[in-house]
Amino acid sequence: MHDDSEHAAIARQVGRFVRLSERLFATLKFHEAGRGLERPAYMLLSRIAIDGPFRLSALAADVSVDLSTVSRQVAALENAGLVRRASDPSDRRASLVEVTELGSEVFAENRERWLAIWDELLGDWTHEERQIFADLFTRLNRSLADRLPGTTPERDAR
Repeated sequence: MHDDSEHAAIARQVGRFVRLSERLFATLKFHEAGRGLERPAYMLLSRIAIDGPFRLSALAADVSVDLSTVSRQVAALENAGLVRRASDPSDRRASLVEVTELGSEVFAENRERWLAIWDELLGDWTHEERQIFADLFTRLNRSLADRLPGTTPERDAR
């Protein structure tokens, strides 16, 4: 049975948005320092650059990926000089993953490319339309965050 309710229409469009934005993201050309990294590594770099530093276990929980996958991606980021491990001041036995200066530069450059695409995509929208959409999308993300255990709305809002 095909459901034509507003909820079903929104769910279809959210699913389509996820698929299309993943495809769009895959077309980006990244900064030379990050060449050869898998896309999930860039997603981790983004999380670390914006809200880090993280313990590996907290980073894995934050992105909903198993610890072994996060460890492999963080190792690739370390090898590229984009992140480093530092001791956790709250527990000297543990380490935190933090962004390096090069990692911050790579993140900023790639973020500018991503935002330029959004500027182009939303170029014919009015300021009011962009603001309404941003407000509604933020509201949807807050509802999602509230539904998920262990989600911190402030951290996930960025």
